[in-house]
Amino acid sequence: MLRYLWFLALVLALVIGGGRVFASEYKRVPGPFAVDTALGEWRDEAREGRVVPYKIYYARDVGGAAPVVIFSHGLGGSREGGAYLGEHLASYGYVAVHIQHPGTDSQIWDDGISLSAAREGAMDVESARNRFLDIPFVIDALEAMNAKGAFKGRFDLDHIGMSGHSYGAVSTMVAAGQKMGGLRLRSYAEERIDAAIAYSPSPAGGNLRAPNLDRLVRHYDDIRVPIFHMTGTEDGSPLRDMDPEERQLPFKTIDTVDQYLLVLDGGDHMVFNGERVRGPERDTDARHHDLIRMASIAFWDAELMDDAEARAWLDEGGFTQELGDDGTFEVKKAR
Repeated sequence: MLRYLWFLALVLALVIGGGRVFASEYKRVPGPFAVDTALGEWRDEAREGRVVPYKIYYARDVGGAAPVVIFSHGLGGSREGGAYLGEHLASYGYVAVHIQHPGTDSQIWDDGISLSAAREGAMDVESARNRFLDIPFVIDALEAMNAKGAFKGRFDLDHIGMSGHSYGAVSTMVAAGQKMGGLRLRSYAEERIDAAIAYSPSPAGGNLRAPNLDRLVRHYDDIRVPIFHMTGTEDGSPLRDMDPEERQLPFKTIDTVDQYLLVLDGGDHMVFNGERVRGPERDTDARHHDLIRMASIAFWDAELMDDAEARAWLDEGGFTQELGDDGTFEVKKAR
């Protein structure tokens, strides 16, 4: 009887895993390295001395250069956002660089502005432009740090990932090649980025109640890096009325390069930030954070480390097996 049950379990694993037996989890627990952080700020003299604060998570005892993953916070956030991701990546040897965007950061709440004013600030062309220009500036700054000083030789800048939550997901998509604007589109694509994760992405062009995907194609047709889109069935917007399914439109539209989509069952907007600024934690937060961490590091391992096992875990059923009834996962290969 026991032998039969073991055989049945093996057959089910093969069916679910597309012919391969996968370990259910992928780097769910912290990795082998102790994690240190460094706080600082960079000044961009080319933009009237614009100051960009940063928090770098790095492995204390890792030898040599490590791939770099940049994280951009949402509207009203800071370099402290997404800490659960930065700490996890660094524990496996990555360098996680969490940046702060003046003008759309936590200072807006300190200034006591209203939610409607925050919404207007998010739509301000100059604030958005500065956000997008922060990304190439930060990579330039990392190149300088990699040349001398405490971090000399610590950054593998031939392997850079870009990520962000909410407004930071917009910054991520733009850096990955999404064009901005109306009739006259402009690109802020950063060619040094190799892959991207957009946590709570938004469709280009704003709120689309009856989306015309053909209209979106021109915003996305220059994207040339793989992107992992992560959202949830309750992932609306704190700033405007948004159907959570709208956040899946970038995934559905982009077909120039491999795309991934995770939709967490019951996942809301702030679960991806890691820390809830307002409101109590949900019973599902811990499980969702585990899934987000596992999916994220598997994607970075596949794209920045060229790890065949990580790619197979994502592409061939390992993550789907782990996800179970907690959400849905799709892989769309480039046409």
